[in-house]
This record gives sequence, structure tokens and C-alpha cells, in this order.
Amino acid sequence: MIFQRFPGFSTLLLPAVVAATSVACSSSGPAKSNAATPTQDAASTQDAGVQAPDASAAASAPGTPQLPCNISTSYQGKALAGDDSCILPPDPAKGFQFHYGPTDYNDPNEIAKFILMPGQETTDCVFFMTPNTTEVYFNEFHSRLRPGSHHMLLYIQSATVPEGGPSACNQSLSRNLFGATTPKMDAANLSSAPENDGLAVRIPASQQVAMQMHVINAGTEPILREGWANVLFVDPSLVKIVGDPIFFISGRTSSIAVGQTVVNHGTATVPANAGANFRLVSAIPHVHAHTTRFTAYKTIGGVKDVLLEIYGTLGVPPEPSLVTFDSKTTNPTPDPTTRTPGAYSGTVYLKPGDTIDWECEQTNDGIGAGGQTFTTPLRFTEQVYTGEMCNLFGMYAPTTGGTWNAIGN
Repeated sequence: MIFQRFPGFSTLLLPAVVAATSVACSSSGPAKSNAATPTQDAASTQDAGVQAPDASAAASAPGTPQLPCNISTSYQGKALAGDDSCILPPDPAKGFQFHYGPTDYNDPNEIAKFILMPGQETTDCVFFMTPNTTEVYFNEFHSRLRPGSHHMLLYIQSATVPEGGPSACNQSLSRNLFGATTPKMDAANLSSAPENDGLAVRIPASQQVAMQMHVINAGTEPILREGWANVLFVDPSLVKIVGDPIFFISGRTSSIAVGQTVVNHGTATVPANAGANFRLVSAIPHVHAHTTRFTAYKTIGGVKDVLLEIYGTLGVPPEPSLVTFDSKTTNPTPDPTTRTPGAYSGTVYLKPGDTIDWECEQTNDGIGAGGQTFTTPLRFTEQVYTGEMCNLFGMYAPTTGGTWNAIGN
């Protein structure tokens, strides 16, 4: 699963941040909820200005998510940006698609549910069930997000809720599967390092999905909130190692006044039940527009070293890359002088009691989106320009039975 953003950075996206259910841009009939395929039948699309996508192409090309859906959405007579982001679903025998967005592109009321006006910012969820009736494993992931998207998070949980949305997330105890923080992510096959052989992520049968989208409209025209994510299955007989997410959160109690700079931090201790080959597979920071530095450290056997470091510019929402750690991947060395991001190269095997520490240097300059000023403190909120977070996501393996969680200050 290699995806390049920074030169030399290999970005993997198995579980990095989250998960959701099967929806597509194909013409399979009427839609009942967000778990169904958006309606665009050929008979009705002419008046709506929408062309029906080629459903046969989706079935024949599960590994080519760049195929367009041939949709043409509009709101109050104006075309909406991002139609070319839509990806077709895979063959149902080879994977499924999670979808946040309209279930019927021909219904103006359905489109309106997902419209975000200029200056607005929102985080909410759609809910539905995964279509797999038996447990499945995946090791490949593709996602696309329309313009304005800050992140897409995909969760599964045991408690069921009514299907539909978008609505307040209000999730129960959830397991995060994977997610996306950039408009386009294609994660297909880890490096050929021997420790990656047979590594996959498990999705139990018939899971409740909460698919979260955080979108901000910093422009002057309405935008459509929408995201697609395809997972591709791996033969269970080939699975040797099951991975699970890391979910490290910090800055929850922070209140950064205008003119103030603070360093938020956290520590994750390796669980006592970690196996002999317990390792950190990948990691990706999650911060907002007032973070100027994010650094993570690994302390193994009492020796502390930099794990990864990225740098930010005040007022610019960052797009961090998820970095992989294995015996075949070489990452660039971080350089604070030139503010070049980088990371450790090699495997990161950990024993119980070893730690991963992370910290964020964050400054409240009182300047928000579009240069507008504000006087409130930066607190731990979803708002990209007036709130902050100091989080680290990624994957570890083999699983100890669930997400590796840690809470900082």
C-alpha cells in the first residue's frame, strides 16, 4: 500500500483513522437510505443532467478506482465541484464501498441535505450496516473526497442505530478501522518486507457503521459534502497477521489564548499483553491550522529516538502523510533547519513498557479562515481554524484484541 505525498514518504492506509458501508455511484435502483446506491437510472438522468455510470465497468475493474462515475450534480441551477472525485464500487465478491452523501442525485431535497454554505463547517455521520454476512479481511483501500473535506473517519460498532443521516455522531463504543485526510488516497499492498507477509485487517460480519465527515467551506459557493471509500478483500487463507488501529489523542484540556504558544503532548505505553513481534506498522499525525510542529518519539529499552516529525504554517490546514515502518521502506530524515518532514526508517518492534510519545507545538495568532480574526482560545474542537487537536493515528500488529488507545493532556 504505497502512496507518495512527501518525497520518500511511503503512505499506507489500512486502519489509520476509521470505517462505513456499501453505497456507490452506480444505477442499481431506488435508494432507501445512505446504505443504498445513489439513484441515477438512465431513464431519468437526461432531465437531471446526469449520465448513468457504467455499472459493468465497476464489476470488471475493482482495482481501478480512478474510473469516473459520470455524475453531474447541481444545486439551485449551479454545478457542484467534485463530481470527478466519485469512484465506482468494486465487484461485491471482491470488496465493498462505503459512502457518505446523497442516495439519489435526482432528488433536490436529498442533495440539499448534504449542502454546506460558504463560511460553514460541520462534522456529522451517516449510519448503516456493512453488507458482509461473514467476517472478511482487507489489505487494500481507496478513497476520494469532494473539495472542502478535512477528514473522513470510518467506524464500526456493535450497537445498532437507525440507518440514515447525516446527523450527530453520538457514537457508542466504536472500533476505528481507517480513514482519509486528503482528497485522494490509494493504499494498495505494503512493501515486500517479510514482516508484512499476510498482514490484513478484519471486519466482522454485519457491523453497524458510523461514517464521519468533517467539511469546511472556506469558499464563496455552496459545496456538496461527499466521500467514497472502497475496501478490497484478501483471501482469509492468506491472512497470517491481523492489524488494528492506534488511536492516540492529546490536547483535550488545552485552552490556548491569543498570543500564546503551548506544547501539547501524550504518552502511549505498550500493552502488557503485547506479543513477541508487536510492532508499530504505520503512523499519521492529525492536527489543525495552528500547529507549527508535530513530533513523535519511540522509547525502546529506555532509549528515546525521533519517530517522525512534520512542520506546519500558521493558518494553513496541514495534509500529513501516513508513514510506514518496515525493513524495506526508507523514509527521509526530518530536518528542523529546513523544516523538511521525515521519519525513522526500519521496523519498530516494541515490548510491554516501551512507549510512543507525541507532542504538538501550537500557537494561537487569532487569525482564522480567510484572514478573519478571532479572540477566543484554541480548544480541543473539530474546527480547523478556531480549534486544535494533537492526535496520532495509524496501525499496529499483531492485534492485542482491539484498538491501541492512549489519552494525553
